[in-house]
Amino acid sequence: MPDVWENTRSRWESVRHAVEGGGPAPGPEAATLHGRIGLSVNPVAITGEAGAGKTVLYDALTQSIRSGDSDSARSPDIEKHATVLRSGSRRTRAAVTVIPGQLSAQRERALTDTMRGDASPHGIVHVVCWGHNRIWQRGAQRDVHEALAAQGGPVDQEAVRNWHRRKEAADFRLLVDAIIDGQLAQRLRWLIVAVSKSDLYWDRLGEARDHYIPGGSRRESPFAALMRDLQNETSLRLSVLPMASRLIRHQFLPGLPAQTSQLDDAQIGALRTHFGQELQAFITQRNGG
Repeated sequence: MPDVWENTRSRWESVRHAVEGGGPAPGPEAATLHGRIGLSVNPVAITGEAGAGKTVLYDALTQSIRSGDSDSARSPDIEKHATVLRSGSRRTRAAVTVIPGQLSAQRERALTDTMRGDASPHGIVHVVCWGHNRIWQRGAQRDVHEALAAQGGPVDQEAVRNWHRRKEAADFRLLVDAIIDGQLAQRLRWLIVAVSKSDLYWDRLGEARDHYIPGGSRRESPFAALMRDLQNETSLRLSVLPMASRLIRHQFLPGLPAQTSQLDDAQIGALRTHFGQELQAFITQRNGG
């Protein structure tokens, strides 16, 4: 029987090849449905660190934005949406909650309200970005610069990436531990890690893959170790896929060179299509399927 992580890596590579080969045929599209969110739909939570791209990922999947649209805004509040995922004549309803990434009372309240009780999610899309988080506030930008300078090394793009990746793993650990211990999301069936903004580091996509998916090296990253914990300690269906919501220009910190997209509109469309297909497959497949 193939190893679960071999299958995960194979799926990742199939997406990469499709993007580099010009993209797949049109797949399922997601569209927003206006209406009340109830227990009859499939509840999904979108989680992740601040600046990882949670809201823009939801907007991309629901075709609320195109890749060339203007810049996104910070979303400090919980967002709740009623959505329909469409594939031909097939439709799947989902109640999607986007959890704020900023550490705050609002985030803790959102986690408590969303992840506990009879309305807790069946699935989680956890958004990461391989250290390309946007730092929204100037004061926070100065804090990061000062923290890195105090370490005595250069304050460059790689140092900022590493800083964010450490925070990202620590944040994911809190979620994983709460899931394994049964403190949150007791009805959970699946978890997809969306490796967002991958267009910014497409030339290093293999490094990002090995950072998030176990089995890529003898010395696994802390994040990959947490994915292995989920696989060993739960019966969740797991997936890790590259994603890009739109063309962006990323500024690590003021004064550092900006990073621009290495893909075009069509290639980002292919990423969105593949991710939408995976999401719908996970939502519609029952536990143990």
